[in-house]
Amino acid sequence: MDLRRHLLAARGEKMLYILAIAIFFAGIVLSKEKFQSNIMLIFLWILFAFSYGNADYNIHLRKYTQYQVLNSQTEWLYNQLMIFFNRLGLSYRGFLIIASAFILLALFSFARKHTKNTAWVLAMYMLYPFCMDVTMVRYTLAISVVYIGLVFLFEGKKWWLLKYCCCILIASMIHLSSIFCLLFILPKFINLKKLAKIMVLLSLGLTVFTSVLTAFIDKLVNISFLNIGTKLNIVLNASDMKYNFRSVMNYRLKMLLILGCSLMIYYIVYIWMKRNRVEEQEKIKSNVRFIELALGMNLSIIPLIGLLSFSADLFRIQLSLSMVNYIAFAQYFDMREKMQMQRETTRVSKTTLMLVIGTIFVAASGLYLWVLSSSNITSVFRALFENNTLFSWQ
Repeated sequence: MDLRRHLLAARGEKMLYILAIAIFFAGIVLSKEKFQSNIMLIFLWILFAFSYGNADYNIHLRKYTQYQVLNSQTEWLYNQLMIFFNRLGLSYRGFLIIASAFILLALFSFARKHTKNTAWVLAMYMLYPFCMDVTMVRYTLAISVVYIGLVFLFEGKKWWLLKYCCCILIASMIHLSSIFCLLFILPKFINLKKLAKIMVLLSLGLTVFTSVLTAFIDKLVNISFLNIGTKLNIVLNASDMKYNFRSVMNYRLKMLLILGCSLMIYYIVYIWMKRNRVEEQEKIKSNVRFIELALGMNLSIIPLIGLLSFSADLFRIQLSLSMVNYIAFAQYFDMREKMQMQRETTRVSKTTLMLVIGTIFVAASGLYLWVLSSSNITSVFRALFENNTLFSWQ
């Protein structure tokens, strides 16, 4: 009987892997956009809503079931949500089903509003950072509220700044680190060249300062005189400064690599736009504005690389921009369609090929650097496909 249960469970796991691969390639290759994107949305919801046993699952389960005890350790609004859903009599699974639907609908709505290639965007999102979003439920819920605010930011209509700031305030009451998403407004007020110079210089200054500080603390921790090192360790373990010099540099390099790869794709799109004089065409201006604002948002978070010594969680802000980047890259396909640049032959243009391969490389690099190259491969990636209550046929 036990053997039969194990075989059924293994069959369910394999089916999820096969489905994921099939849906991913369908999102890239096939042309029935609406059908593909809807199927992909449902599949992502099933993976999210019925997941269990990932790296943070027990932490979120404990916050849900013991919300009265842990209310001082949780942001106010998230704790109120725990109280509300508990009073409704829902289990944590019930909460996760509703929360995951809200999160994915917020992301899906934003993507559909800004590109016709929603299936392509969701395919990239499924590759990275979806498995991390499933693990970091509280943060992902906060970022879904940020994406509601991004609608106002990108539209730029009346009171957009107030509306966006209100969304950030709500998000920060779910997960405090989302307050750094206020940086996304900078490209609205500073041109890209000036913003790039300011952010790079600021990042270099912060990186040098915090690196020296972290290295100095590393030395202090090893001092045995008067038990200074022991006492300092106690203090550091209770704060975000517990990250040592090597681990902080590891985080910085990962952020820089992903940023560098993303900027290369933006450069490919920029060269194509210049070559085809896209800026001169009225019907393309909304696409160009999206790309420029998305690029500016990437530049605005560069100083966070220097602040990783104080909280390694800040890497999540870059993670949150993944969907925006994929939509920005998809603008290339939208612009080609508007300009009626349909292929007369089956030959794929070099720009299209570079953009497709480059985008997949950016997503795959993020997946490898943050998940596959560490213990997260088991607790985050494999857990997504191998721990699902709908497919655990036992």
